[in-house]
Amino acid sequence: MSTAFKPVITQAGITAVFNATHSGLQANIVEVALGDQGWSPEASATALKREKRRIPISNGNRLSDNQIHITAIEDGQLAYWVREIGFYLDDGTLLAIWSHPSQPLAYKAAGVDLLLAFDLALSALPADSVKVIGTGGVNLSPATTEQLGVVRLATLAEAKAGTVPDEAVTPAGMRAHGDARYARVSHHHPWDQIDGKPAAYPPSAHQHGWAEIDGKPSTYPPASHNHDGRYVLLASQTRVTYGRLQTTARRSSVGWWNGYDSTAYNYVDIYPPYGYTMSHLIGFIASIGAVHYAGEVDDNDSIWLKWHRQSDRVRVVCNNSENRAASQINYLALWRK
Repeated sequence: MSTAFKPVITQAGITAVFNATHSGLQANIVEVALGDQGWSPEASATALKREKRRIPISNGNRLSDNQIHITAIEDGQLAYWVREIGFYLDDGTLLAIWSHPSQPLAYKAAGVDLLLAFDLALSALPADSVKVIGTGGVNLSPATTEQLGVVRLATLAEAKAGTVPDEAVTPAGMRAHGDARYARVSHHHPWDQIDGKPAAYPPSAHQHGWAEIDGKPSTYPPASHNHDGRYVLLASQTRVTYGRLQTTARRSSVGWWNGYDSTAYNYVDIYPPYGYTMSHLIGFIASIGAVHYAGEVDDNDSIWLKWHRQSDRVRVVCNNSENRAASQINYLALWRK
């Protein structure tokens, strides 16, 4: 990361910048001098107190009108504490100097390169009056959308928030951002916010591939399954209804007049399923489920089952000539639109 500090601009440096700008030019910073003596610099300074090494600027660029980023590498063999720094123009003038009586900036170990990066504030000089001339080496200036440089990686929390303008997002951060903002565990969309929807829902004809169905059994049909109620969907427009029902309006007296020719007694009504009418009935079958005799069963006993198609239902009549309880019937009906 860069070290941001505000050096003292020297009188000689101000004069050099003034002369350059009046000639339609910019003053060029080309070198950095490092020394090991701490002191309190003044504008009258023209050199470091005890210079140890002067090195060319590796790279640099302008961050704003009055702030410049500078990168340099001290690759010498000397070992010393860096306690004073000077920035020199291409004509040898000391433009700016920094030092502190007791606080060193860094330590240069023998035989170990020291990488220096500064954000140099030059608010005492006119905007755009100074530029950096480097060797084209290492560049540690902050990256922007228009410039290569160093960038900090956003944390997962910063990636989720999505508000920091100058940090890079990792793939993990991008996933966290997407999960947080676009793939919430539970959310709903109003019908008017859905693009490409059919005019009516469900559309008259649509299908889903087996792979698109969530929560499906591993095999179809599963080894063990049942249907609640008496409705089985055979095709998109075909239904089967079936069941076992008990008759109503029982005639309990013994004799042929016990309801054989009448549909008003001992009957069950079968209605079309929801959305269907009697015009959709294409097949019907009924059978005796149970009859209950009264007294002895002999050659004058009879049992019967008949069904009648009516305007809004199928009526099934089931009884025997001598009954002691209501009969039961089984039925199966096939409906198709």
